[in-house]
Amino acid sequence: MRAERRFRPLPLEADTLLGEGKLVEAVEAVRRNDGVGRREARRRVDAHLAQEPLLRVQIETRQRAARRRFFFWFVLVDLAITALVIYWLFYRGS
Repeated sequence: MRAERRFRPLPLEADTLLGEGKLVEAVEAVRRNDGVGRREARRRVDAHLAQEPLLRVQIETRQRAARRRFFFWFVLVDLAITALVIYWLFYRGS
């Protein structure tokens, strides 16, 4: 039984970008190199990730870490703004 390959291999640039965890940039590289639309490029990148489960796990881990960093900075800025508002409300007249 022969496996059917519907998608050509990814260009080297896109494969390298996926290795760095840059999913969006990899899709854009496929679009540039092969002249396909965004949907087709995304489909090809997803098919490549389906064949490489370790790479998919690495990308998901990096995305999770990026979301954690964003959340940390969001909470930090939110606390700073809250502290400034409290200071302004209670200590501005003293």
